[in-house]
Amino acid sequence: MDTKKLVTGIVVGGVTMFAVGYLIFDMAMAGFYATNNAGAFGVGREAIIWLPVVLGSASLATLVTLCIGWSGAKNAAQGFKVGGMVGFLVWFGVDLILYGNFTISTNIFPLVDGSLEIVRTGIVGAVVATVLGKDQEA
Repeated sequence: MDTKKLVTGIVVGGVTMFAVGYLIFDMAMAGFYATNNAGAFGVGREAIIWLPVVLGSASLATLVTLCIGWSGAKNAAQGFKVGGMVGFLVWFGVDLILYGNFTISTNIFPLVDGSLEIVRTGIVGAVVATVLGKDQEA
């Protein structure tokens, strides 16, 4: 994958990841996260620090973009599968490690959070594959 495609995937994927993440985690599932994550254990931030959130979204978008390139996904359906799998495996794994080491989530949290990541990173993968696939057709 050349630099132009990688940067395109990171920008498009990062913006999509940030927007879809806000809709899923801050709007639709806010109650679940308030009850089952850091906030419920008294360690959540009162105000979000946005720069790390943006950089984290860009980092995960980079991983999804690279996996899209390696897999050869060229359309939304293929991109959703790759992105969803990447998101689930990353977040389910990280959430299990955090659950095993810290008291900042409930036992159901890793499964629910990982499953929601199938949606978020799946959508990111679909968008990235579509954009990069159109770039290859041109």
